[in-house]
Amino acid sequence: SGWREVAGDLPMALCRPEELDVLICGLPEEPDVDDLQRGAVYAGGFHKDHPVVQWFWSVARELSAADKRRLLRFATGSDRVPLLGLRALRFCLQRAGTDGSRIPAAHTCFNTLDLPEYESRAQ
Repeated sequence: SGWREVAGDLPMALCRPEELDVLICGLPEEPDVDDLQRGAVYAGGFHKDHPVVQWFWSVARELSAADKRRLLRFATGSDRVPLLGLRALRFCLQRAGTDGSRIPAAHTCFNTLDLPEYESRAQ
């Protein structure tokens, strides 16, 4: 009854359950890191050419499909690709200080990943 109160009966009549699943939850496909990068924004002193940002994208591209989904879930709360693609997500990489011993943190409500300013790609 909660869904019908918000959306009424029309979406249920126009869509099959699988179509509603895609509309609400996204596509169950491998995340395209290049698409995610095209829509990315940067904060806290990061920019697209910052070494830590470049290392992040390089490592992300090397991940297996399963690990790309895990990364997406960690940063956004969902491992599914939005219907309009990852470019439309507005994924944010944010600098989280200079302590390279810290681990990344995520703000899933804002699709934001906080990365410390690591000194090397290996970190």
